[in-house]
Amino acid sequence: MKYLHILFVFAGFIVSTHAQQDTIIEKLDPVLVKSFRIETIKEKLPASITVKDFTLSQNSRQQLSFNDYLIDVPGLFALNASNYSQDLRVSIRGFGARSSFGIRGVKIMVDGIPETTPDGQGQIDNLNLGAIKTIEVIRGPSSVLYGNASGGVISINTLDTVNENYLNFGITSGNYGMQQYQFATGLQNENTNLLLQANHLKTSGYRDFSGFENTNFNARIFHAFSNRSQLNLVLNYTNSPFAQDPGGIAIDTVNENRRQARQRNVDFGTEESIKQFKIGANYNYKFSTLAKFNTYAFFATRDFYGKLPFEFGGVIDLDRNYFGHGSNIDFSTKKERYTNKIQVGYEVAFQNDFRQRFRNLESIQGEKTLDQNEIFNTFGFYILDQFEINKFLLSSGLRYDSNLLKAEDNFIENGDDSGRINLSAFNISLGANYNVLDNHYLFGNISTSFETPVLNELSSNPFSNGGFNEGLEAQKATNYEIGYKLNNKKTQAELVFFYIKTKNDIVPLELEDGSNFFRNAGRSNRKGAELSITNKFNEHIKVNTSYTYSDFRYKDYVTSDGVFDGNTLPAIPKHRASLNSIYTSKKGLFVQLQGSYVGALYVNDSNSVKDQAYTILNLRLKQTIKLKTLTLVPFLGVNNVLDETYNDNIRINAFGGRYFEPAARANIYGGLRLLL
Repeated sequence: MKYLHILFVFAGFIVSTHAQQDTIIEKLDPVLVKSFRIETIKEKLPASITVKDFTLSQNSRQQLSFNDYLIDVPGLFALNASNYSQDLRVSIRGFGARSSFGIRGVKIMVDGIPETTPDGQGQIDNLNLGAIKTIEVIRGPSSVLYGNASGGVISINTLDTVNENYLNFGITSGNYGMQQYQFATGLQNENTNLLLQANHLKTSGYRDFSGFENTNFNARIFHAFSNRSQLNLVLNYTNSPFAQDPGGIAIDTVNENRRQARQRNVDFGTEESIKQFKIGANYNYKFSTLAKFNTYAFFATRDFYGKLPFEFGGVIDLDRNYFGHGSNIDFSTKKERYTNKIQVGYEVAFQNDFRQRFRNLESIQGEKTLDQNEIFNTFGFYILDQFEINKFLLSSGLRYDSNLLKAEDNFIENGDDSGRINLSAFNISLGANYNVLDNHYLFGNISTSFETPVLNELSSNPFSNGGFNEGLEAQKATNYEIGYKLNNKKTQAELVFFYIKTKNDIVPLELEDGSNFFRNAGRSNRKGAELSITNKFNEHIKVNTSYTYSDFRYKDYVTSDGVFDGNTLPAIPKHRASLNSIYTSKKGLFVQLQGSYVGALYVNDSNSVKDQAYTILNLRLKQTIKLKTLTLVPFLGVNNVLDETYNDNIRINAFGGRYFEPAARANIYGGLRLLL
């Protein structure tokens, strides 16, 4: 089993050799990347970017976890796919690995509008996964493009076109009480597309006390005023009445009964409930072929109520409001020998968290322990330049961000802990891409990023009952990478080597009662390599393989618990590999076999405990049946076909060895979609 990751890497080549004997090779179309701000063909960009299209596979997916859409992206690693109270934890080259819940250090964009809050916390529990069309992943520090918490970027594009009016229904059922009901419709006239999606999902979960229920509604309206002027409106509402947290458990408890919850979590009723509403718009206007303008604005409100497995401050009542606006303008100059594109833009965002904490008297709300407003205001200004001459493309960027953080203490019975912090940063990027031959490209870049602590991390103050932990500093990083890209009639491939230097890594620490605090590590060095190969043999067969090597180590990290210099960063495997093969027939059959190998990883800063390596294999099937007035799509999937025993999540530096959250064994789902 431990050698399966090697088989994953080379399986694509073996299949390629066999398939090319009897098939005609088709050219892979160039991909235009939008998330890099200045739209450019993927191969020409001096950066490592992955683009995934889910048009073929979407109707065969369980649409239960966002991790299913990211599993074969090199350089990206996700944990916690099945604890819906803690949310998916995504890291890109180590950025975001520290998160105790939600996505941090990685910028999330949906349809060109930020999903990540201004302070750097992201979640996708409000997104209908069935609406995802494509995903672009920038695999490296990108603060020049997106400011705070941009150690990487995940840009999600949902369905945006309606070729003809349609009405879709779907039902999915699976193990562990999983039930999902879906509705979608698309309406169009000459200039307007309207897309609506509704989704209701519930599951009792694999482990005890891990149930979850969620209902969301998404709307998207696209209107073209003219060939030059387009408006995109998005609206989202989500209601999740409960998401239970079974907690982390020690390895002996896992071996005793891997499905059990931590008893303390059950006693304290550890769970969360969420209601969120978001509305946003972006508008594009093309002055000419050489100049265009883009602007966006959004507003979101999120009501959160959660219980944690300890008494003091163990009940959280949070009302969050955040909104933002940004604009940019592009200018292009085209001459006989060269092309130059410049984008100038700004972004502003405001976040206000009204946070109250109460005693958790074994699932009953007790007296108040904290009441404060937490404010995060940010302003960013940037300029990007892209110069193309002959076979060279040169890219550069400069950005300045000013961030003001304030805590307004409303619970002054124990003293006034109000305060403010100013965190500003300059970031740069320099890159070059050279077209060696018709289909071969070499590239390199230097880029920087910064990441402020999120408001929740600052308010978890070990020195006071209120205010901010002002000793917690922003994390900064510099990324160096070189790479090679290929796009010919047979294959798309990318090989990248990178080296990242960080300062003030933000790392978590769990105390005996289960409360989490955060501190800074001095420095870390991250070295790695990423390989991805896609073979499209013909109209029926497509195979993608990827491999990631990560050697991430602390360089300067001394605490009262010990000296961790030279230790490996926890919760990141040194080796990862994936194999994703798709077969489609002219008669509507779709088969996808997706394998993933995850190497062993450490669970704490001291590197005293390691989690074992594992291999996951997932199978998806669907059959498209076209009738006169409707299309039927029955589908079936098997998760963890090999029935592997592994841990779905690691709680870094957990007290008492409670690092592990066991994952589900082999399980099945199936359903039917009706397309009218």
